[in-house]
Amino acid sequence: MSTEPVELLLDANGNPIETWGGKFERKFKENPFVPVLAGLTTASLIVAASKLRRRDSVSLNHWLRVRVVMQGLTVVAVVGGSWWYGQMKHQKEAAAKVSAVDQDKLIERAAFEKRLRAAEETDRLEKEEEAVLAKQRSGGSGESTGWLGGWWGSGKGSASK
Repeated sequence: MSTEPVELLLDANGNPIETWGGKFERKFKENPFVPVLAGLTTASLIVAASKLRRRDSVSLNHWLRVRVVMQGLTVVAVVGGSWWYGQMKHQKEAAAKVSAVDQDKLIERAAFEKRLRAAEETDRLEKEEEAVLAKQRSGGSGESTGWLGGWWGSGKGSASK
């Protein structure tokens, strides 16, 4: 096994140039029926040519019909594979779009929940503050604490002495 780096040839636009074998492999992975049916078409044509040399017209007609059927199946495989590959590509793009949209929605939802928690905490603190102020206004323990909240006495009797 060679450990030498493989040179990658690039065209004028900087895109890698695909080798014949690499292109065949890629196309075979995209639609494996086309090369198989094209090979069967070729094989039936070769058998038909051998029957022509032997002047076996009945068998020649049979193999020519097989060739036509194989050629038709190859065309159907090309069209069907192209349609299928296009559908799969479209579904992958749609799924990628949906996942991007879902991700945006999740981020938006998390930000909303964070704002909601902050608002709920602020609301809770405001209610606690209002309760403390209401308790102070009502006298809490039954006596008035004055306008400074009882810092300099109870507010009773200090001015009347």
